[in-house]
Amino acid sequence: MRTEPDTIGRTALHSPQPDAARVRALHELQLLDTPPEERFDRITRLACRLLGVPISLLALVDTDRQWFKSRVGIELRETARATSFCTHTIEHPGGLVIEDVRRDPRFAANPFVLGEPRVRFYAGIPLAAPDGSRVGALCVIDREVRHFDADQMATLQDLAAIAGDELRARPAGRPAPEGWEKALVAHLPDGILMLNVHGEIVAANPAAERIFGASGAMLAGRPMSELLGEDVLMRRRAGAALEGRTYQAMARRLDGSHFPVEFSYCRMAWAARPKFAVTMRDITQRRDQEERARATDARRRHHFATATHELRTPMSSVLGFSELLLKRDFDPATQRELLEIIHRESARLVDLVNQLLDLSRIEAGGAADLKLAAVALPDLVAHTLAGLEGLGQSHRVRTELAADLPPLAADRQKIQQALTNIVSNSIKYSAPDTPIVIEAWMSQFEGRPMTAIRVRDQGIGMTPQQQAQVFDAFYRVDRASTVPGSGLGMTILKEIVDLHGGRIAIDSALGAGTEVTLYLPPAVPDDGPA
Repeated sequence: MRTEPDTIGRTALHSPQPDAARVRALHELQLLDTPPEERFDRITRLACRLLGVPISLLALVDTDRQWFKSRVGIELRETARATSFCTHTIEHPGGLVIEDVRRDPRFAANPFVLGEPRVRFYAGIPLAAPDGSRVGALCVIDREVRHFDADQMATLQDLAAIAGDELRARPAGRPAPEGWEKALVAHLPDGILMLNVHGEIVAANPAAERIFGASGAMLAGRPMSELLGEDVLMRRRAGAALEGRTYQAMARRLDGSHFPVEFSYCRMAWAARPKFAVTMRDITQRRDQEERARATDARRRHHFATATHELRTPMSSVLGFSELLLKRDFDPATQRELLEIIHRESARLVDLVNQLLDLSRIEAGGAADLKLAAVALPDLVAHTLAGLEGLGQSHRVRTELAADLPPLAADRQKIQQALTNIVSNSIKYSAPDTPIVIEAWMSQFEGRPMTAIRVRDQGIGMTPQQQAQVFDAFYRVDRASTVPGSGLGMTILKEIVDLHGGRIAIDSALGAGTEVTLYLPPAVPDDGPA
């Protein structure tokens, strides 16, 4: 429910809930002034992460104060009830959203609006005790005015429902079974390290053991700074590490290997003594994905910039020669010559656009877009050669495939496109009377069993410098040649092979031909039911 100044009168029509019953229900929960608990802290952390806000609170409204059972992004543990936003929230069963609190007379003069943390946006959902009394709220706060859409409101409601379940999880006076909490910590996907006040590890959950590659017994007693490369508690004392806030660092396993982690910490009481829980996750995969995304974006920008130039040339030819035909009369022979130029440049333009679209689709889809299946190599080669019959030189191609080759683990369409690009290059850049050979055999490459597929020709070949550039987008070995091409065939080839986890090797000499060898993973045999 969104509350703006022109709707305040209407929202005030909600009948207030009985205060005495609410306070009694609150105290029966036995949560006031208790240490932080991970089950609540997870919810406020998730609220910040999912809704993109700096502050999230799980607040309980007592007789004269608002106390925070969990908080992220703020150091205060409680505030006076008179300045509490959540006091208003519990009067609205559907929740309260204020997109600009300065426009709301109830909050415009609030000290937390005029001063730190300079609240500008507020959204809260009330939390109910077992008897239905609304005893507090899960709320999110931003220092900027913002719009809160239906999906965001639904997310906050879902998190509030979980928080409400946690509030009601413990009947009054009955502590939660210790085994339940241990099981919860044991099954969390994030690693948790418990530290004493000296910053030494006293316990680790199974996820932390997996992250660091060591048992809890091996980790116990070690300073956290030995694994994280920095002293979290020292940073806390210096005010450089705030409770509940997420940080990134390079961590170190006991074997000396380093990896990136995301971590946060909270202070808590355990076995009647103060402790610190550090929650962390290995973000190596996320960093790799981000790096690949950055590299892909950089390639796309480069491709776009180069494509602009490459497209301009045939478009200029088509426009220029068609304009000549429109403005002047030519004899039939000259007219046909100009039309042939327009047709040739138009075909080049279409080929270039199609290749760009292919490259864009491959880069955008990534490995997730591959339709992997077991692909028989003889069948793949036969279909590739059938597709090249239009060039009129398929008879030059000889195949030498080893017997009993296992099928490839491949996307049939993309691997056929890759093989087509190599064979068509061999046909275009070698003399019509020279043979082209396709060979295949099982091999070892970088310690893995791979199927090797080699295309060998006796064409113009390449210098070492040309070989170094052959996979660059729009690069053509022989730009002076009349052989049609976009300069994207080898770029697309490499993208496809990389997506399959394969490798490419090129052996070429100027004037002596070229060998292009693909190393592709074979399909894992299906042994059937045991």
